[in-house]
Amino acid sequence: MKQIPVFAVQPSVICCDLCNLESEIRRLEDGGVKALHIDVLDGAFAPSLPVGIDTFLQLSKKTDLPFDVHIMSLNNEWFIEQCMKMNPARICFQIEKENDPKERLDQIKEAGVKAGIALSPSTDLDTVKDLMNEVDFVLLMRIKPGYAGFADETISVDMNKRIKEVRDMLDETGKGKDIVIDGRVTFDDFRDLQKIGATCFVGGSRSLFSSKDYAGNYRKACEKYTEE
Repeated sequence: MKQIPVFAVQPSVICCDLCNLESEIRRLEDGGVKALHIDVLDGAFAPSLPVGIDTFLQLSKKTDLPFDVHIMSLNNEWFIEQCMKMNPARICFQIEKENDPKERLDQIKEAGVKAGIALSPSTDLDTVKDLMNEVDFVLLMRIKPGYAGFADETISVDMNKRIKEVRDMLDETGKGKDIVIDGRVTFDDFRDLQKIGATCFVGGSRSLFSSKDYAGNYRKACEKYTEE
């Protein structure tokens, strides 16, 4: 199997058996996973609060896998400060309730961490175009943040068009910036969406956690990612 970038295929930690989190991470490590996706929610920005920061902080001491942190909160400044204690590799935050996104990006970068913005499906891309010079990556949500457990929540945006538009924006600022896809990612998405400009994927219940065979699921996702 071809080598893939570290953050290309990321299991979403909140999809683990949260009562047995350390053993779940060991199984992911044994399966070849290279990075972990950490969702940090405040319960106010989005109607979900699956895991608290203290749990993730303890987890960061139990694994050497790099953390890719996605903050969904009404107080990004405070949550960024707290998440720095996890020694993350990358942090992005939802842009929609942030009054000074450039300052938040600077806050992250000044700590030596890669900085990105996360966009809900309904967020107008024109409103963030000026930030593309400032970011290291962009995360695109396919469903509303915090609604992964809602069965009736569907993908309501033309993701192919959205990915292409963001790719064009990023490429105007220089090559090498990631687009992360988050929400209802299937195995085929690792191949199909990558071909139109996405570079990283957050795997959950429809791919990396679709069965208890974490190693097999990760291998299948990587194979899809590298398919011609």
